[in-house]
Amino acid sequence: MNPRRTRASLIILALTLDVATGRTQVSIRALTDTIRGHNVGGVTIDLVGNIYVADFGDLVWKITPDGTRSVFAEGLYGASGNAVDNDGSLLQANYYGNSITRIDRRGQTTAFVTRGLSGPVGIAVDKETGDAYVANCRGNSIAKIARDGTASPFARGDLLSCPNGIAFGRDMNLYVVNFRNNKMLKVDRSGVVTPFATISDKGLGHLCFKNDRFYVTAYESHVIYEVGLDATVKPILGNGERGIVDGVGDKARLSFPNGIACSPWTPRLYINEVVDTLTLALPPRAIVREILLGGRK
Repeated sequence: MNPRRTRASLIILALTLDVATGRTQVSIRALTDTIRGHNVGGVTIDLVGNIYVADFGDLVWKITPDGTRSVFAEGLYGASGNAVDNDGSLLQANYYGNSITRIDRRGQTTAFVTRGLSGPVGIAVDKETGDAYVANCRGNSIAKIARDGTASPFARGDLLSCPNGIAFGRDMNLYVVNFRNNKMLKVDRSGVVTPFATISDKGLGHLCFKNDRFYVTAYESHVIYEVGLDATVKPILGNGERGIVDGVGDKARLSFPNGIACSPWTPRLYINEVVDTLTLALPPRAIVREILLGGRK
């Protein structure tokens, strides 16, 4: 028997078994070069494939589907979580300014929410009503934002511990992850908060929902997790060792992943990460990377 043919046959068989058993290969690769002088805020994507990346400073970057990066908006104040509204405009949270800025598709900014928030981070938009929901990290609460920019209390409680990321699930309930601990919470349509899942050993970043599962950045654990609708949790990228290393599964290395966006049309995710070493004298540096979900849709 030809050993080369035997080896090739085994590889094909292994790949076939992976697909048949649902064990798909998740990999990560760099989408941008190192962005110097910037940190990590939120990441979102619009329906035509443009990616918007906030720097937790005064900028939002726009990355087109062909990978071209440019400054989309500036003059922000702690640009953190973000989301695209029903009109295609970007809603950008200003963590330090306790406000939300609306940025139209040309990059023109207008004040949208100027009161009623306390350390706003993640934003989720209800596609049916156009209302937005904002995670208030400092306020340990969720606010509801009407289409005219009026903020009103929606949810609060001891389970919320610097709520950071927020997203709608398939059931149209809100799901929230805490920055100060490892908990993922469910917030129903009446604002009742209940435990949903325990993700990692440390604090979390953001999350997005695609098809029948959530994808969560474990900011302090340097891992990406997948969470099913039944609250089952499994790591899909990274092994907890910090680094910026492209690759597959637990062979990849991540470094404080924070923002995350699910592509609406392709099996891809986009995240931003901190590149810095622990030397405080260095200016902050960030990178945006693309995650390929293998056989997932």
